[in-house]
Formats: sequence, structure tokens, C-alpha cells
Amino acid sequence: MRNVINVVREALLTNFRELDTWFEKEPDLLHFKPDAGQWNIREVLEHISLTNYFLLLIVNKSTRRALDRKSTSNSIIIPGNYQETFSKIDVIGSRSFGWIRPEHLEPSGLQDMRDIRVLLKQQFAQSMYNLSLLKNGEGFLVQTNMSVNHLGKLDIYQYIYFLTKHIERHIRQMQRLANEYAGAEAERAESDAESMLLI
Repeated sequence: MRNVINVVREALLTNFRELDTWFEKEPDLLHFKPDAGQWNIREVLEHISLTNYFLLLIVNKSTRRALDRKSTSNSIIIPGNYQETFSKIDVIGSRSFGWIRPEHLEPSGLQDMRDIRVLLKQQFAQSMYNLSLLKNGEGFLVQTNMSVNHLGKLDIYQYIYFLTKHIERHIRQMQRLANEYAGAEAERAESDAESMLLI
């Protein structure tokens, strides 16, 4: 179980650290939208904070239940196929499956970036705190259904791992937006250079 907890902790550290770097990017990049129907990076960051909020409601409640159950559980027995679920959760970090978001996870685009950054830092701290409370395998004692990608019942470690993979999915989305922005800027610079030659 220590191995599992270390993997989840590392995923939290890596993904939240990467998220924080996006708040330092130039405003033009943060507001860039290749198409009217797409989110910009600001909206992606807001969506991540909204999703984390709802996932952590479940994680916090489950953590309290797991700590209550710890006193009545003699031993924690992990099934042989336990790691398979983590492999299924890994898919969440990629684009290889369609995901229809509930309406309450849609970003407004109006939230202040500083507020989103503070919220994400608090969510990271909350996730790490829950993990520290469950350091002896107690997170396995409570399982909650996860409908996304037909994952079924996830324990608390898997739920937090899901949260990190959702972040990873959107980090990739922001990287694609940054690449599109760089391409658009290069085209604009080329066009400006050509215009100068015509003057």
C-alpha cells in the first residue's frame, strides 16, 4: 500500500506543480481561443478547479468514513487485481475516450485568475492532507462509484489518482493550445513581415 500512496502523492505533486506554472504565462496566451467553441487556458484552469471541488467533496467525506471504519477493521486485504484499476484510470489522462461534462463543471470565464490559483493551492493541500490521514491503507476501506469511463467503484487512493489524471488530461489540452498559439503568432509575424516589404 505504501507504493500506491507514493504513486498518488507523486502524481499530485507533479500535476499541481505543472498547473501552477500556467498562471505565469502571458495574458494573450491565456485568452487565446483557436475557435469560438473552444475553451481558452483561463477557462481550462477554472474547469479544473471546479472538477477538483466536486471530487474533493467525495474524497473528504470518504476519508472521514474510512477513519471511522479503521477502528472496527481487523485487517486490510488488497485484491490481486488492484493495480488494474489504476491502469484504467491512466486512460483519463489521454484523449482516447469521449467525456461529456455535466453543466456545473462548465467554466464561466469570469473568475479571477488569482482566485483560481489560490483555490488550486488549497485543493492540493487538501488532497495531500487526506493522503496523510490514510497512510496505513485505510483509504481502501471506503469505495465510491465513478461513472466516468465505466470505472466502477474506486477507493480513496484511486479517487485522488483520478483527480490527478483529470488534471493531466487538461495540462495536455493547455499544451496543445500553447502550440496553436505559437503557430498563430508565427503566421502573424510572417504576415507582418510581408506587409512591411510591400510598403
